[in-house]
Amino acid sequence: MDIHTGDFRRLHQVLLNQRHFDLVSERDVRQAREHVAAEIAPFLRELIMRAEEVLARDEREARTLRSKATQELAKNESQSQLHTAGSDDELKSPSMAALVADYELDEQRRELELLRKERLRLMERVQSL
Repeated sequence: MDIHTGDFRRLHQVLLNQRHFDLVSERDVRQAREHVAAEIAPFLRELIMRAEEVLARDEREARTLRSKATQELAKNESQSQLHTAGSDDELKSPSMAALVADYELDEQRRELELLRKERLRLMERVQSL
């Protein structure tokens, strides 16, 4: 028994210190990749569709809240203009509601562009799998 297991400690140390690779043919790798892609692709598509639905719902909700906020700002601004005699400077400057709306529109455009890039990146990854 010592003859067969005597070298075990040295082999154990060698295995700990060296990397070992199993040689697999390119055909096997390609088949495994195709199998994984076929197995995962439907799940990824469904997850992407769910994410798009959630994003659309959140976007609609955010749009509703923004419009309500803009209406409230416009309402408050019109009431404040009625109570105070507006000077020429106030009339020439853009209203707070308009500034908020412009900022929100720019923010939405940036977010939409980021989401488009992310979607394209994910679709490319799904195709590469």
